[in-house]
Amino acid sequence: MLRWRHVEISGGFLLVAALLFYLDTENLLFWAAAACALHELGHGLAIRCLGGRVALLRLTCVGAELKLSARYPMGYGRQLLAALGGPAANLLCAGAAVHMAGGGDERAYLFAGLNLALAGFNLLPAAPLDGGRCLWCLLALLETEEKAERIVAATSSAVSLALTLGSLLLTLRGQANLTLLITALWLLLSPWTARRGGARARG
Repeated sequence: MLRWRHVEISGGFLLVAALLFYLDTENLLFWAAAACALHELGHGLAIRCLGGRVALLRLTCVGAELKLSARYPMGYGRQLLAALGGPAANLLCAGAAVHMAGGGDERAYLFAGLNLALAGFNLLPAAPLDGGRCLWCLLALLETEEKAERIVAATSSAVSLALTLGSLLLTLRGQANLTLLITALWLLLSPWTARRGGARARG
């Protein structure tokens, strides 16, 4: 585990990064990493603007996790807005990239597509993702935390099942998508790691 100031990097993250670098034959890793960095920056700026503070950014083999400072508590409504900060940043970047691609720059279109994909994926109503966090905060506002957890657990299972079935259908059609299957299994096995009260927020 590496740690520098407010950033913590796990060995799993370094291993996955090395594997992706090795497998990246189309030079997509730089652009994907840039989209992910902008996503986390969007969360960080939103948290800051909403009165919260990020105590720690942890990079693991399954993504980024922001630990919020207990000295600056955030209510459910502000947590919801902060969770939307990452996808919003990606959507803004996608729009800017498309505007810059007016001259036919394929790299700009690639960057726009990666940002759109990242925003869309993170808005799925599954527990480890921003969409799941938003749904949890909304339900916690309207109902109770316990009920919010039960509903989000159910939607997470439904999303995972849908992705798994989609992967199997593609495989039967001769268009196997290993990435989709791995993503579905990750969503199925990932626990709801966000602590009650919003101590953590997935990026």
